[in-house]
Amino acid sequence: MDKEKLKELLEDTARESGLKIKGEIVEIKTPAQREAEKEFQEWKGDKKEYYIINEFKIPNELLKCLLSTKHYEGLIFTGEGGIGKTILTLSSIKQMLGPDDWEYSNGYTTPLSLYEFLYNNRNKKVIILDDVEGIFNNKLSLAILKGALWDSDGKRICQYSSKSDKAKMPERFVMKANIIILCNHIPKENDASTRAMISRTIFYKMCFSFEQKMKICKGFIHDDKTLTHQNRYDVLEILCEEVNEATRDFNFRTLRKLIAFVQYNKDRARALFQATTEIDELKKVYLEVSRKYDVIKNQVYIFMEKTGKSRRTFFRIKKEISAEVSKKIDIDTKDK
Repeated sequence: MDKEKLKELLEDTARESGLKIKGEIVEIKTPAQREAEKEFQEWKGDKKEYYIINEFKIPNELLKCLLSTKHYEGLIFTGEGGIGKTILTLSSIKQMLGPDDWEYSNGYTTPLSLYEFLYNNRNKKVIILDDVEGIFNNKLSLAILKGALWDSDGKRICQYSSKSDKAKMPERFVMKANIIILCNHIPKENDASTRAMISRTIFYKMCFSFEQKMKICKGFIHDDKTLTHQNRYDVLEILCEEVNEATRDFNFRTLRKLIAFVQYNKDRARALFQATTEIDELKKVYLEVSRKYDVIKNQVYIFMEKTGKSRRTFFRIKKEISAEVSKKIDIDTKDK
């Protein structure tokens, strides 16, 4: 019997017997947990080639900068969901570091579990915290992060005093890992305490206009090797005809959903896409009247007639859509 098999047998026996040390049940992984951990480690070590599109070049350079500079130990990417923050970060880090050099955590954690995760991975080169808006709403979690990010007299000191019996970590430790935070938005971003934490990092907002998203999606369609020529035609046609500024939560996941429907059944793809894609009805009416009538006064009148909403609502929606268009970062100019 080899070492690994013997180890698993001993762990299974200990777990089933309810083995305790100093009154606490020993934390021993189940076969399912071991398998999941093995799969995750294999995924971390899978260095697939990842093409960086122009719109992602700046955040990709910021990731490289974080790993090469001594002036910052943290980086924050914010931006609406589904625009590539996670896949860009993970793919880039997988190319730059070995699987044992970094760790990833997704979802909200309690202050204790955040502290434990940071402590357990304090000596890694990079720690990635993804989808953790809840941390910013918790003063204790925020304080822990500040300590992990701020160099005080040459060291970053994390502190947390817990009365929980589950706490097995020291009350303070030295953080050596760089920290990357990914989130859709930062709650209370203008709060003094939150701003103080942000100022300790390289902070970058990833945002794309509707036109940029469409351009990127078309590029993805063109480069997707799983699509046949007919698939590409069908996906592009439905995308251009069914998606506009009134489409709720339009992002790159929207495209992935559409591709799945086309590959499943091209004749049913449009109906399936329509059934699973939400439309902002007020924006839809605004777009219709603004394209049909040149005079603003007429646009307002027809909008109010069709929706029962006020003139004020018309101009609010007009402002929202205008902001979506002007949100574009002039990446083309920066690349020239």
